[in-house]
Amino acid sequence: MNYLNAPTLGGGTATMMRADAYLAVVRDLPAQTAQADRNPAATAARRLQRALRLRHEILTDVHQGDRVAFVSVAHGLLVVTNGRWYRWPTGERDARGPLMAQGPASDPITAADRVAERHAKIMKLHPPADPIPDSMRNPI
Repeated sequence: MNYLNAPTLGGGTATMMRADAYLAVVRDLPAQTAQADRNPAATAARRLQRALRLRHEILTDVHQGDRVAFVSVAHGLLVVTNGRWYRWPTGERDARGPLMAQGPASDPITAADRVAERHAKIMKLHPPADPIPDSMRNPI
């Protein structure tokens, strides 16, 4: 059996089979609108969003268009999907421009794991700024 140690929102980890992790992401997706149900890109984006939140505690935003949807993960990390695949920048470049990673939209768990790895690299290189400036801190 293929078991995973999935993070929980409480800070611990829960051991679950890979199939159970997939079902937890795919099941219970709220029906946002009738349009979202007809838009495979929006459905795929919401599945990735849910996988990132449940497995890695990464909060994201989803924006949808007619044929594509975007999952905004961090500065410099935008996942694009058309309902068949996910694509995101790897952080490397060649002569033609940025190199892109890709994964099938039918497997949001693996895509979330790979996107989370890229997210961790971005956060290590560019940690988020302190939300409270020193001038506003209470000196007491």
